[in-house]
This record gives sequence, structure tokens and C-alpha cells, in this order.
Amino acid sequence: MKTKICCKVVEAPTSPLPSGFLEQLPEYFPCEGKTIYKGRNEIKIFQVNGQTVCVKKYGIPPRLNRLLYSWGLRTPKAERTYKNSQMILERGFYTPRQYGYVLVRKNGQIYESFSVGEFIEPVRTVAQDKKDDKLVRAFARFTADLHAHGLMHRDYILNNVLYTQENGQYRFTLIDINRFIFRKKPIRGFLRRINLMQPFPDKREMKRFVSYYQEFSHQASPQLWRQVGQLRGWRNVYSRLKRLLKKLPGARFWTSGRMK
Repeated sequence: MKTKICCKVVEAPTSPLPSGFLEQLPEYFPCEGKTIYKGRNEIKIFQVNGQTVCVKKYGIPPRLNRLLYSWGLRTPKAERTYKNSQMILERGFYTPRQYGYVLVRKNGQIYESFSVGEFIEPVRTVAQDKKDDKLVRAFARFTADLHAHGLMHRDYILNNVLYTQENGQYRFTLIDINRFIFRKKPIRGFLRRINLMQPFPDKREMKRFVSYYQEFSHQASPQLWRQVGQLRGWRNVYSRLKRLLKKLPGARFWTSGRMK
């Protein structure tokens, strides 16, 4: 049977990209551009009209997710990144501005997706300097500010937060934003506890971070640290159970991203 391939292209009204760049991206991405990261996903930079743009190619989704994306039950990552960046910027926080995205379907199923946005010159992540007490304190204040504005990064690990420092002031930039929660009211309760347990794997570092967070969040419970610690314990149990389930017969079929 002949393979049918089609693309959906969405470009921002203020995009600096030349005509045809997004449409041709799936064809020339493998052989052009400079790779700056390659793992499950691949990130390349391209020189376009005298400026550098960043292109992220998302790995082929596992079979189950591929069906959910293709049937419209879940939004593809490239599309979520594009929409989330607009809402984050509108609320006054920093993230790379997105210029557009491309969804590639093969025989009706989502096969590949690309997001295209501005390139941020290499800066440090919070993970690289997590022992710096002043940085952790500033990061806790930033997290409290996010929550107060109804924002929650669902992959809130230290490698997904970049920072710069100038005259003692920290500026944080959020990346890998395809999983995000937006609320009209502040993030509190269970969602807040989930978010606070993510950045620091070490128990003592997490406790320091949560204690600083409590200083800047006036609605935080005095028992917040204990609640976050308990949730971390349950999360560890869930993670072990999930690893066991993946070993069941047939599980690899649905979690594999291979697609001919």
C-alpha cells in the first residue's frame, strides 16, 4: 500500500521566517542546520534572514500516544509548545518566542512534529548551580510568583529553567513547556504540592526550597513541607509500579515509538 504523507503548518503572524521555511522543514531538517542536542528529541539551530532560529524535532510518539494525537484526544507537543509560549509571555514571564510548528502525518497518524522558535544564547540552568543558596531562594520566589499567577510547569525540573543574573537580580526563562497548566486563580493544594516536589530530587535540598517558597507564598500551609514529602513517597511507589507494568507482555508494543 502506498504511504500517504501530509503536513499541517501553522505560522505566527509576526514570524520572521522566510516563505516556505516551515513547509520544507521536514525535508531538509535531517541534512541541514547545526545539532545542539540529540536524544529522544533533536534540537538544531538554523541561520535565517541573518538571525538564529531554534528547531525542535519531537521523537516519534509511542503507539498509544500516536493514536491519541491522531484522533484529536490529545494535542501534539509541537502545537502545545506554540500555544503555551503565547500564554506564558502574555502573563509576563519569559520563554522562547515560538514562530510556528509543523505536524507530519503518515497514513493519517501523527508521525513527526517540529516546533520553531527564537534561539536563546547559551546560559546556565538552575540545575548547574543548585548549591547556590541565593539562587535557590530566588528560584523559590519565582516559583511562588508563577503559582500566584495561575501557572504551573508540569515538567518542573531544574534543567527546564534557565537563568541569568545581573546586578544581583535573577531572570528565569522556562523551556520545554509543552506540558503546562494555566488557571485563572492561583495554583494551590494538590497541584502545588506536586509541583514543589519536582525540582530537587535530594530530600534536604527539597526541604530548603520548600521553606523558602513558604516565605514568599502567603497562602502556603505551615505543614507544606511534610505534605510535599509524603507526596514524594507516594510518587516513588507509583514510579516503581509503572516500571513493573512496562515489563508485562505486550506493554512494549504500546510504549514503542517505532513506525515503519
